[in-house]
Amino acid sequence: MGDPIERTDSSAVCMRSVAATLRGRFLDPFRLRPLERMGLSAIALLGPEPVRRAVGYGVRFRGTDPSWADRVTADHLARWAVSLYDGLNGPFDALLIGAPNGGVAHLAAALGAPFLSQHFLISFRDPTDPDDIDTYFEHGTALARRILRREPTVAVVNHYDPLHDRFLVRWVNHIRLKLLDLPEAYRTFIRRRLRPGGALVFIDCRYPWLQYRVGPRHTFQVGGLGDVSDREFLEGRPEIEALRGAEGGWSLPDLPLEQQVESEWGAAPPLREVVETFARANGYRFLALEMNHPEEYARLALEAHRHLSEREGREPQAVLVEMFTQSNPVAPLRSRLLPLWLPFNCADSLRFLRRMRDRLPSDRPVLITPIPNFVLTFDTAGWSAYLEALAGMEVQVLGVRRRLFPSDPAGMWRPASALARWCREHSDPVRARLSAGELERLVDKR
Repeated sequence: MGDPIERTDSSAVCMRSVAATLRGRFLDPFRLRPLERMGLSAIALLGPEPVRRAVGYGVRFRGTDPSWADRVTADHLARWAVSLYDGLNGPFDALLIGAPNGGVAHLAAALGAPFLSQHFLISFRDPTDPDDIDTYFEHGTALARRILRREPTVAVVNHYDPLHDRFLVRWVNHIRLKLLDLPEAYRTFIRRRLRPGGALVFIDCRYPWLQYRVGPRHTFQVGGLGDVSDREFLEGRPEIEALRGAEGGWSLPDLPLEQQVESEWGAAPPLREVVETFARANGYRFLALEMNHPEEYARLALEAHRHLSEREGREPQAVLVEMFTQSNPVAPLRSRLLPLWLPFNCADSLRFLRRMRDRLPSDRPVLITPIPNFVLTFDTAGWSAYLEALAGMEVQVLGVRRRLFPSDPAGMWRPASALARWCREHSDPVRARLSAGELERLVDKR
């Protein structure tokens, strides 16, 4: 039967990376075949622009068959999620559930706990002009309605980002499903794998974004996290108008706008209340981590790993700076690294890195695993900007070549293998794991 879930999406990678960590393994998030790697490596010799064209051409063969809109269910999504943890029987002292991000993955690793996502992305095959918001909306609405009329326990966000996902929205229509209830597969997994009295930690990210209201449980989002605001996506700015070749932004003026939690990073109500009720009814401790931006979870994760090393009377060996889905939370546990996850490779994430500079040990190397997103947008932070932000520190960029950034195809496989090699050569395992009580105290100290 298969499944329609986009495995390289941030929510899937968050769960996959946590499952890999609980097995003591590194994650290859993209899983390209050897022939694909060879072909992309050959094209990379020609420079970044041929790479972008090749990747854009390859995307046209991706995408989920639209017939899945008539078959997907909340429990189907949940069964896929829990299957990632097959063979990891626990019992676990804690379990995380809710909104995904890389900071959450590192928190789960520090706790030695599984993570179950509220979010699932399905990228339906749907070729269109990347600037044609009306056709994208029309096709996405038809897909969303087919899902919603059959499945009452999900909300749908039709997500359209013609800037950061420009080469993707030309070929696929992004439908993000958010669970509004606990599917039976999640309930069963929790009862079987979480020890009696264990902690259910709900990730309640409140990061806001303007969305169009299409119908009950159905919204449409333009743009996403980066150095462009939601209003600028809708109303335009000079760089957007130059890209579009027209005045203004990408908008649907006939639909009402409302502030919602952001599609990719925000936790949709009422799942928090559902999880809390389930926890109380089953004798579990409930802890909600309510924060306003995914960066806040990254900051908390760094402090959690610092705390583990302090408990063991050890100093961290290095800092690990990760971007977006370039995430391997096993590495800090293998080699005593302080992880700092950046939401993306745009200027806003660079500013976050600069703000965090004072929290990083200046006498330790900094390992960076950049994300190749194959779109050089006007809000992308340049390679030299990261080096300037970390001036005076020993910086090692793993697996990515400067001349091709952010379009080095090897960035889809080399950073993970280079990081694994570094950890093998600098082994210093973290034995301690964080308790839910320690996590709560770290939150209170923020």
